[in-house]
Amino acid sequence: MSNQESLIKNMHKIFREDLWLQEIFKSGGISLDEIQTAINILESCYWFDTIPLEFLPLYEKLLIITPDKNATVENRRSFIEAKWKSNGKCDLLLIQAVCNSWKNGGVSVKFIDGKIQLKFNGAYGIPADLPSLLSLIENIKPAHLPYSYIFAYLLVRDMRQMTVGELRTRKLNMFAFNKKLEGYN
Repeated sequence: MSNQESLIKNMHKIFREDLWLQEIFKSGGISLDEIQTAINILESCYWFDTIPLEFLPLYEKLLIITPDKNATVENRRSFIEAKWKSNGKCDLLLIQAVCNSWKNGGVSVKFIDGKIQLKFNGAYGIPADLPSLLSLIENIKPAHLPYSYIFAYLLVRDMRQMTVGELRTRKLNMFAFNKKLEGYN
């Protein structure tokens, strides 16, 4: 129901048929509808996953981000969220917050043997848009600490348990075939 209809409905039934009052409420209702649309757009700017496309350049300028020309809207939004959260004292909680804001998620962060370990628990294979996440980690972590990352791959023993239909849904890059399963920086 539009705001005009709502205003007229709330009038006493004697006045609902008055053309002069209807025109006043019509103009007021249109203005209220426009205000509600502007409020909805403004509200969508408060959540990283709903930032409208026309507001992305504003956030990128504010956070000094040069967007990749091939990046999708979702990648740009997740990069903005990660960059926004990457301020403050660097500890495992901050690195975990940055990893949680990454669109693929499923990353556990630990400090093992003097290294920051990122373990990708989500999708199999090398995650999409990995360089963006690693560049953010590089910018927030202490310079003297190295990091390592571990990917999840399907193994040959996993293939034996799958049906042909399940195998058809899997991409080849999800399987580990003599690949280095761990990376260091």
